[in-house]
Amino acid sequence: MTAVLDHATTDGATPGETSSAMRRCLACGDMKPRAALIRFVIGPDNAVVPDLAENLPGGGMWVSADAESVTLAAKKNLFAKAAQTQAKPDPDLAAQVAQLLRRRCLSLMGMAKGAGCAVLGEAQTEAALRANKIALHFHAADAARTLDNRYAAAVCGDFSRDELGAAFGYDQIAYAGLAAHGLTEKLKRELSRLRSMTTGQETL
Repeated sequence: MTAVLDHATTDGATPGETSSAMRRCLACGDMKPRAALIRFVIGPDNAVVPDLAENLPGGGMWVSADAESVTLAAKKNLFAKAAQTQAKPDPDLAAQVAQLLRRRCLSLMGMAKGAGCAVLGEAQTEAALRANKIALHFHAADAARTLDNRYAAAVCGDFSRDELGAAFGYDQIAYAGLAAHGLTEKLKRELSRLRSMTTGQETL
């Protein structure tokens, strides 16, 4: 298998490149869209560093966004072979990636609220869903699912009331929605990668 380093620019991509650009997975060798992969770089201490924002300097190594692929790449020393250095992946690299993705998703929720595209609360979210003003709908994993899937919005039920509350600046939030926005689309991508890392399923 031939490893591919992308020698990325400071934004993790070549100029004009989109998330649909293809990269080769280090673990399986298949070409896949960047949106379905995790970029890694080698840190100064030879640690294997997940680069979720795809903006760290250096040659990037790409692995499919699922626990099996990330674990395989670490176990078979594929990072070291690709970078031609004594790369040191964390023994729990897949769990580390999932945790970082979870934090990134929660951070993006807060950014979306700051951008004014968040609707919070059950009644407000349902009204916005009925008006077709919501592109992404959240219901807390530990809350009753009173808003069903008949609406067009993507649905995420992967976070608790406490997590959603902290992300949106409250003690607890059970229901929320995000309007169509660049941050919403970015969050959808990260949620898909998180779901793929934790459950093997990519779609919301």
